[in-house]
This record gives sequence, structure tokens and C-alpha cells, in this order.
Amino acid sequence: MTQDAPAEMPERFDITQFLAGRTTAWGIVEDRFGAIRARFTVSMHGYWEGQSFILDETFVYDAGYSETRRWRVEPHGGGRFSATCDDCVGQAAGESNKDTISMAYRFRLKLSSRQLVVRFNDRIYRMGDDTAINRATITKWGVRLGELSIFFKREGAALHNDGTLNAA
Repeated sequence: MTQDAPAEMPERFDITQFLAGRTTAWGIVEDRFGAIRARFTVSMHGYWEGQSFILDETFVYDAGYSETRRWRVEPHGGGRFSATCDDCVGQAAGESNKDTISMAYRFRLKLSSRQLVVRFNDRIYRMGDDTAINRATITKWGVRLGELSIFFKREGAALHNDGTLNAA
């Protein structure tokens, strides 16, 4: 391998490896007509607690409010995993392959003074060792309500060629 050649990506884009440590993200929510309904930043901290991977998220929206969420991810082998959080209805079912992670789940979405249970279909695309893009489609009764786009940047960590994490 020459000095300029890119490092080999790990065999599987593992959500627990990618989100281990600190990650910063920013994104938008678009309605079904393409109008931006919200802009936000997210601070994340991923870590292991026993056999579960915990992901603590703090969202700060441009409208001046914030929300926190804690995901509990349970790996099942072969790239499959499940995840739960307080806003999730049931469990999220996820799967990863070489360059993408997909996850589908029902979610209690807060809209002003009410909640709406919607379906999220997330696709997270690996762009490099420290960056990824998440595109999610939000639907209700099969009708597309909008899209979510999130851009991830890991802080002070890199994956080695063998997939192990080098935390700063």
C-alpha cells in the first residue's frame, strides 16, 4: 500500500464502533414538500454498559428548545441489532453491511402540544472513518410526511484498519 492509498474500511459498518466516544452531528427536518421545518445540532456520547451499547443524545434546535434521548442498542450478531429509547414504540430493528446501516422503527414524534406515532426508515451511509450521513423517511399510514438528514462527525477518534477504536 502506498502512502497515499486510502485505509481499508472495516468489513461491516458497525453502529457501536462508529458511535463509540463523542460524536457531533447537525441536520434538518424537511416536510413532504421540501420546506425546512427544523435545523438542529446533536451532541452524542456512545459507550458500553454491560452487553448493551448506550447512546446519549442532546438535540439543540434552531427554534431555541432542546431534547435528550438515550438509545440502548443490543447487538445480535451478523450485523443485526435492536434498539430502544423512551420515544420508540416497541423496538427498532437494524442491520448493517459494508457501507450502510438501516434501521426501521415506530416513534412518538412531538408536534407542538401533541404526539404523533410515525414510522422512521433510517439509512446511515459511511463516508469515511469519522463521517457519515443519515437519511430518514418519516411516514404515517404509508404516507410520506417528511425527510430527516443528519451529518455525523466523530470527535477525536479513528478506526484502525482492523476495526478497533483508537479513542483520543
